[in-house]
Amino acid sequence: MGYFLHPLTDIQANQKISDVISTLFLAENYLDGLINKSVFQLKTSWHCGNKLLETIKRLTIVPDRPEPIDYVEAYNISSGVTEFEHVLNAELGTMNMYLVSKKRGYDTTDLILQGTVLFPEDLPSKVPEAVPDIQEGTRCIAFELHTAAGFHLHRANESVLHRYYDAVTNGATRPTGRSMGDYLKALQDANAGDVKVRSALRDLKDLHRNPLIHPEDSLESADEAIALLGSIHSVVVHMLKAIPTPPTT
Repeated sequence: MGYFLHPLTDIQANQKISDVISTLFLAENYLDGLINKSVFQLKTSWHCGNKLLETIKRLTIVPDRPEPIDYVEAYNISSGVTEFEHVLNAELGTMNMYLVSKKRGYDTTDLILQGTVLFPEDLPSKVPEAVPDIQEGTRCIAFELHTAAGFHLHRANESVLHRYYDAVTNGATRPTGRSMGDYLKALQDANAGDVKVRSALRDLKDLHRNPLIHPEDSLESADEAIALLGSIHSVVVHMLKAIPTPPTT
């Protein structure tokens, strides 16, 4: 924060905006990310941070302005930085902080806050009921709750399977039983859906889902949870292709 924001305190009245525009732009981008998009989810310091951000934006909106920075603008920036630093320091001092290590090549923020970005962008519109479990599943991977991640990812996969069944059977009545086995048997009996998709789903059921529901089995590592995520991602991609996009209203 000091690298991006503290140089703002060196801005003086009568300076040209063009002379400090890079400092202003860097501070604007960093501050916007910190108060509006970061995992910290600031509360107490958000107001003064946003006030400082708006002060910066009033200068960067016209970077080639011929008039120099006036005294009030320079004062508002320097005092805004000082106020924000003090309030933020106090808030961070009372905040619960956790160190979350990166899980292989996945962005930690995506895993925690927006796990759906790991799946096709049409999944939320085609199978909205799968979104909560995907979000929880990837969050569990980030926080190393491996078995919990498995449960959520399997639930999301089954939500997509239900919609897939509707699509490839032209709206046939869903099986009385709600297990994957019931759906796969119904698809097999009707010879509906892609054979490779059915095979992949059967492998997920037999090799991953069914063992995981037993208390003596669990996912022991992030690698196992990520491998399951990859397997489910693969079959979900293919199922989504068969699911029609809902009409827009």
